[in-house]
Amino acid sequence: MRYWLATVLAAMPTIAAAQELPMTREGLDSALTQYFAGADRNGDGKLDRAETAAVMGFTRSMLTGKRDEEPFVMDVGPDGRPRLTLNENGPLSQGGMADMLYKRTDTNGDGALSVAEVQTAGREAFDLADRDGDGILDDAERAAAQKKIGLLSNILG
Repeated sequence: MRYWLATVLAAMPTIAAAQELPMTREGLDSALTQYFAGADRNGDGKLDRAETAAVMGFTRSMLTGKRDEEPFVMDVGPDGRPRLTLNENGPLSQGGMADMLYKRTDTNGDGALSVAEVQTAGREAFDLADRDGDGILDDAERAAAQKKIGLLSNILG
């Protein structure tokens, strides 16, 4: 699952900017560098959580809100029976998933994403999509990658 999350972070901005996945690994690096520069609104060379939320189309609170540790909430339903529901602030919520994505990409743990960290995640995702390892995504590889990205985009809202 962690590779899928890295795929989303690496590919969503690229898709937003270019409306398609780059064909080559070098093309992905270039697209991510350009998009990163535009997303770094304060010009500090890093994307903080608020900048990352904005660039990915999330509300600010998606990456800056406080998270509960518990994935589920136990309460009593209208029929008087106990029920288990997903904690809307927990690690399995949309915000929790976005949080995991961010933490996975922030490999040095400094709380901000560098262009190198984003490119590393992008390269991992590209290499997973490049099934034959030739450094180029053919039509079938691109279609499969875009399908996976679409599914994850739906999960993250």
